[in-house]
Amino acid sequence: MKKITAIILCLFISMPFLSIAASANSTKEQVKLQDVTVSGTNGNYVVKGKATTAGTIFYSVEDGHNELLTKQKLQINNNRFLLQIHLNKKDLPTNGTVILYFSEEGKEPYSVVLETFS
Repeated sequence: MKKITAIILCLFISMPFLSIAASANSTKEQVKLQDVTVSGTNGNYVVKGKATTAGTIFYSVEDGHNELLTKQKLQINNNRFLLQIHLNKKDLPTNGTVILYFSEEGKEPYSVVLETFS
């Protein structure tokens, strides 16, 4: 009985922290992108889409363990963007996913899968 009481007490005590963390994450706005399309394979990709922002959007490419393309400023013209991404073939994972991340100050990143290798 003491073990059950201790478990319930631990859950009860930690609940306010869990709800605060969940609400803090859910209120953060995500980078505003629309109609994002990806084409290409083996390290050569074309990414198109629309961006609506008053700020500056940056992008980077990772495989979950390594940064393959460092943070760079996204060029936006008339709320549209076109990215041509070229990665060295030797840097691509043999088993993993290459992900493009868009970031903006104070906002949750927007991620796009470029390719999955297996």
